Amino acid sequence: MKPEAFLANHSLFTREELAAALRGRRPATIDAHLARWRRQGRVLRVKNGVYVRSDAGGASQPSPPPDLVALAARMAPDAAAAYHTALEAHGYAQSLFERFTFVTWTRVKPVEFLGRRFAPVRPRAPLVDHNGGEPWVELVDRAGLEVRVTGVERTVVDVLDRPSISGGVEEVWRSLAAVPAVDPEALVGYVRALGSHTVAARVGYFLDLRRDQLAVPGETLDQLESMRPRQAVYLERSQGGRLVSRWNLIVPDELAGQAAGGTW
Repeated sequence: MKPEAFLANHSLFTREELAAALRGRRPATIDAHLARWRRQGRVLRVKNGVYVRSDAGGASQPSPPPDLVALAARMAPDAAAAYHTALEAHGYAQSLFERFTFVTWTRVKPVEFLGRRFAPVRPRAPLVDHNGGEPWVELVDRAGLEVRVTGVERTVVDVLDRPSISGGVEEVWRSLAAVPAVDPEALVGYVRALGSHTVAARVGYFLDLRRDQLAVPGETLDQLESMRPRQAVYLERSQGGRLVSRWNLIVPDELAGQAAGGTW
């Protein structure tokens, strides 16, 4: 592929993607193309090795704006859009954020670009023993861009595990209400991989509330119940709440009330 053809077909890209498309070219040649495009105002550098095309040809920002979810998934070689950003990628997020989150084992710093923050999160340590969590990462197509994103089941578990970096409990709850289906086996498998009793309780409670809509087998709930903590844990400690005995989980009154009222 010729360099100009690559640029015309990639609104955002990494240096590695450019090098792969121009296979056989020397590294110095790749860098020369990037330097020329930057001088011409045809690309903007997001961070070292990550670029977006500027159709405005020298304007202060690209026009139209790049796909920020796809950009988050290119912030490290192993990056995958995750948490609230994954909810957005799957079409379930109820709010749009200016913070985009990705999981990566690579040591990278947060990046500010176009007024948005791209924040790395290190996966939970037990995933080291499960190919780094790769079994729960998938590729999705976003207007021709291939994007790595945590799968639906992993995303559901992750946002319940870390609601504080997923928009808060209320945003997580509203967003998960839009999830139309899950694979119970994959979901339980990911919970087991994390090995957290607290996560098992939170996920079990969520599935228990939506067992009819999601057609959750009783066996799935039983498996999660067997992993619940022995002592009560919070869904959100700062909000307190009431105890749901089956899951040994203290749930904020507002959310418990929604469940009791059947508003799911």
